Amino acid sequence: MLYFTFNTASEIICFLVSLVCIAKGTDWICKSIWLYLLITCITEMYGIYLKTNHHPNQWPYNILLVFQIIFISFFFGNLFSKYIKSKPIIIGGLALLLGLYIYELLFHTFFRFFELTYNCMSVLFVIYSLYYFYLLLKDGNYIDLKYSANFWWVSGVLFFYFGSTAVNLFRGKLSVMVTPKHYLTYYIYIILNMLLYGCWSYSFICKRWLTTTSKT
Repeated sequence: MLYFTFNTASEIICFLVSLVCIAKGTDWICKSIWLYLLITCITEMYGIYLKTNHHPNQWPYNILLVFQIIFISFFFGNLFSKYIKSKPIIIGGLALLLGLYIYELLFHTFFRFFELTYNCMSVLFVIYSLYYFYLLLKDGNYIDLKYSANFWWVSGVLFFYFGSTAVNLFRGKLSVMVTPKHYLTYYIYIILNMLLYGCWSYSFICKRWLTTTSKT
């Protein structure tokens, strides 16, 4: 039995768009994006299944966290490599997050979500996003942003992880029951997921059918 929510619907739509737009690409970036989205959809479905059947459902997200760290880090590395030597930045970030993940794996139960690793990852991805926009501003070429696949992909990351960081910082004030079943944070994360996967879907459309205009 499948369990659908607003979040899983956003993820599935984005996955389907990636299949149509970029799955046939020959580079590893195109191949890794749809695979990452497939893993995300499966994890979300399985997490909902476990929760519905009253089983611990945090551990699948700890596994997904590894894929998030690796995929998004290497994607940023690919973006940065057009402007700078990106390996020191990306490897340093991976080492930091890997160290935190191993710490939580050793000293916390695997059935509890690794919040420290996730929070640090969110902050790091916000920094990566802002740094990419800084590099983009310094670029001497003209880029039509509304057609730039990379710009919209990074925008989705920035919206989601900046929002996640803000929610974590102000979780106490945001823990307000809006409906008998859900807190305000539940609806905030729905909006953040829609922003993330909406921007990513448009990014895939730009890569498949639109072009980025560049002039020296």
